[in-house]
Amino acid sequence: MDELGAAFTELGNDPEVRVVVLASEYEKYFSVGADLTQLGTIDRSSPDAAEQIAAFMKRANEHYNTIERCPKPVIAAINGHAQGGGSELALCCDYRIMVEDGRSRIGQTESSLGIIPGAGGTQRLPRLIGKAKALRYMIESTRLSAHEAAAVGWVDIAVAPIDFQATVDGLAAKLAKSATFAIAMIKDAVRQGFDLPLDEALDIERHNFARAALSTDAAIGIMSFLSKQEPEFTGS
Repeated sequence: MDELGAAFTELGNDPEVRVVVLASEYEKYFSVGADLTQLGTIDRSSPDAAEQIAAFMKRANEHYNTIERCPKPVIAAINGHAQGGGSELALCCDYRIMVEDGRSRIGQTESSLGIIPGAGGTQRLPRLIGKAKALRYMIESTRLSAHEAAAVGWVDIAVAPIDFQATVDGLAAKLAKSATFAIAMIKDAVRQGFDLPLDEALDIERHNFARAALSTDAAIGIMSFLSKQEPEFTGS
């Protein structure tokens, strides 16, 4: 998680980076979450055991927040199981493309182990798919296929293995040509304003609109539109 947080900070600040794809090195697993043996080493008799666990999860959430707040568009390439913390990792991304191979499942499955999601699952999943469905899936530790997850909005695209990489690459290529500074402003406005009263949220939108309107990409986009040419955005 330290390495992921550092990587997304670096990528977010790099003007040459236009889009980020988060993928696994493992053939059939995106991520199945935390190493649960760590919980087994905790001294439950310690008076500060709860504080130690909460501090660890706070640190984890700070890294996950770095992914969510990355100013570049982020694609989760879910090539296999994404359960527990793996699902929470995918929830931090802007797009989730998941392979439909008859095997892979996504889920917040912590309750089946007597614990709960601790890296944003109880908060991000309800915001994404709605409180009622998310609550039911978390209570029952439901494991959804890619098609089932796409049907409720947990993932954006369910795709056959043969088309998986091409789909990921195609979306990445499309986003890489976009006005990434404007995308950063959209992401920031949505994240900051989502739970605010409308007037306060609109104030955030106004300020981000002004920042986007003064960008190089805005000048390129407007001039290209008026001259009926395809824009070549710079991301600035």
